[in-house]
Amino acid sequence: MNNPITIMIVDDVAENRLILQMILEADYLLIEADSGKNCLALVSEKKPDLILLDINMPGISGYDVCKELRSQPETQFLPIVFVSALDDPKERLAGFEAGGDEYLTKPVDRDELLEKIKYRLAQQHLLANAQKEAMNAMNVAMEAMTSSSELGRIIQFVKILNDLEEEISVAKAINEMIEEFGLSVCVTLTGENVIHMNCEKSSFEAKLMQHFQSQPERIFSAGARTIVRSEKIVLLIKNMPVENENLYGRLKDHLVVLADMASNRLLTLQFQSTMDSQRKFLINDIIDLAKCQISLTSEKIINHEKIVQNTMQNMVSELEEMLFGLGLEEDQEKALLKLADNATCQLEQSNRSTAELDAELGVILESLHELLGKEASVKM
Repeated sequence: MNNPITIMIVDDVAENRLILQMILEADYLLIEADSGKNCLALVSEKKPDLILLDINMPGISGYDVCKELRSQPETQFLPIVFVSALDDPKERLAGFEAGGDEYLTKPVDRDELLEKIKYRLAQQHLLANAQKEAMNAMNVAMEAMTSSSELGRIIQFVKILNDLEEEISVAKAINEMIEEFGLSVCVTLTGENVIHMNCEKSSFEAKLMQHFQSQPERIFSAGARTIVRSEKIVLLIKNMPVENENLYGRLKDHLVVLADMASNRLLTLQFQSTMDSQRKFLINDIIDLAKCQISLTSEKIINHEKIVQNTMQNMVSELEEMLFGLGLEEDQEKALLKLADNATCQLEQSNRSTAELDAELGVILESLHELLGKEASVKM
């Protein structure tokens, strides 16, 4: 049922108020004031839809009442119709200058009065709708600006997230991001180590988030409390703005996006950690294999050197014994001994080359150890 339209009749003469009452009482709810002072006192309390205002009254005149009402935000656009016995053009002009919407003279014509009232109420209705639409448009614009600002923060969060190398840094980043939205949050990360932020491990909040880690729902709401779950992270918001439906829905969407992005970063860090461990194990395996192979190669080189040395010594000894039995000239003996010496020198040079090879294999092993040390320092 629509509320009845309320009209206030302001006149210090009771007979004048009675005449207006008889014309209007069938269609409108009426309020009466016998002075400008009483009118101002009743307006804020009764909040009429239109005022029929006399001009010449004791105390505060109708002009001053109108000016006062126009100065107040609550009654700035309230329809005011002057009803006066003064029919002078100057009085009419003074009425409009004071802020009146219409000016009727006494005795009032019934049809004209009803027509003016209907017209001014219709204009007021149009004005109220226009103001409402303007307010809605302003709210939409403000919401769009706010949403744009929120998306800007999320984009900045993505940039920060990609540079983080530790799980605790991810927890701190998402905590700070959510607090920028004016929300109180508890964070649980399920990475290599379980990390709790803004709550203790044994707290009710931590146990509640642990319960929802295995639940299929992404979002669970209970009043101002909302839980948002992703693969590697659970968020507990304690003060969601349930009284603001648009903001509430928008923030829930943002929280899901933030949780997914943080979870993806945690997965990336865990993958990198796994790859680092596998790389370390691989290098260790290569070092162990290299050690074994170098040890075998070194042993073969040493055995080869021993065989060569023994062979040379035996050959020289046999050559000397043969020289004495052959009866060669002294020059021939020297020539043969020189050939033996040259062969010995060449074999010694070969032994030195194999020693250098052994040293180079040691350098390779040292390089592998150095690579392993660098891998460990980068991970730290």
